[in-house]
Amino acid sequence: MIQQLHIPKNPALSRVVKFMTYVELTKEDILDGWTAIFPNATTNMMFSLDDDILVNQTSTVNSIYTSCSSTVFFKPYVGMKFMTVQFSGYGLSYVKKIPAHELLDTLSHLDLIFSMSEIDRISMRLKESKSITDKFSVLEMFISKKVGIPEVDPRLPYALDLFSSGHSISIDALSESLCISNRGLQKLFKKHIGMSPSYYHKIIRFNKAVRLLSMNSESSLTQISYACGYFDQAHFIKDFREFGGLSPSEFLRYKANRSDFYNYRITKLDTLVDLNH
Repeated sequence: MIQQLHIPKNPALSRVVKFMTYVELTKEDILDGWTAIFPNATTNMMFSLDDDILVNQTSTVNSIYTSCSSTVFFKPYVGMKFMTVQFSGYGLSYVKKIPAHELLDTLSHLDLIFSMSEIDRISMRLKESKSITDKFSVLEMFISKKVGIPEVDPRLPYALDLFSSGHSISIDALSESLCISNRGLQKLFKKHIGMSPSYYHKIIRFNKAVRLLSMNSESSLTQISYACGYFDQAHFIKDFREFGGLSPSEFLRYKANRSDFYNYRITKLDTLVDLNH
């Protein structure tokens, strides 16, 4: 597998885009079954540089998955090449002027944001660009023109950074630190992130748990639970099933080789149904 990550150089773009990726699968990769990507409360755009890609059993060339709060699956194949753009939690609301909660967990074609002529043009340019570096430059320039200079509410990055830091903070304390009422905080998150601050925090905590479990598979679930701020192991397992679709022990059994781009692999999508019954 060839994987490269690119951090936007444009300071305005970096306010709403976390990173871009290039992924290419080769015959050396294990390609049987489906690859799963855990939810992380971000919006991700995908541009295929080869053929249609099967995402959640929907065939697509260029797609966007908005405000992701559930696991996404794609079907890998030899020669698969694609690029992604991962927005910050609030990034989509500054590109698409629509309340983020209206697009929660929605898989759409890129015409949700761009015109068909724009999509055709950028797709052709990405395929024609010789090097991966050139592809990143082309994609960054294209997205930058669409985003412009976003005027991001400074309370949003502050709140998200606080949640990501791992600090334990109540919604009341967060509201007070932002000089906003609880109701105002709820509305801010719903509009720009698509979900409540407490639900966003649950997803971030779940992702931390996944990372710890992947890197320290010998650690007990109780240790990981407390390290991530769960009340007990039962709450940890409940959240893991809610967001990942399987238990921590099942994740370790299905887990693919550690990667920034996927979390585990299963043979059939209905395997998850069987696991939960």
